[in-house]
Amino acid sequence: MERTTQLSVSLENVPGQLGRLCRVLAQAEVNVRGIAIIEGADISTIRLILSNPDAAKRALRNAGLAFVAQEVLVFPLPDEPGALESVAVQLGEAGINVQYLYGTGEGDSGKATMVLRVADVDRAAQILGL
Repeated sequence: MERTTQLSVSLENVPGQLGRLCRVLAQAEVNVRGIAIIEGADISTIRLILSNPDAAKRALRNAGLAFVAQEVLVFPLPDEPGALESVAVQLGEAGINVQYLYGTGEGDSGKATMVLRVADVDRAAQILGL
């Protein structure tokens, strides 16, 4: 389990914006390790897990791109039925609401990598034993 800073960037929902964002990050030598795009009618939100969030923040500011930084949990999830259910039930029973969750598919390790956003990261990490 890892705590990391996720950056959420709001961009106009038109062709070329994702390329622009990726170019800014590449020029800052920041690698994208995780990404989720939430489409909106006019504005989309791009959630990013990055190799160097601080360098990314500087690059985004210099490029005039608005973003929000949030702490998230990044953790492996076994490739077995009920694994995500276990996480969701534990958090629900503790009264912790999942604001959002996204992740990868199975890789060579047989585990998915999940990104979890909750209001109380410390308590969620404790409950999940992460």
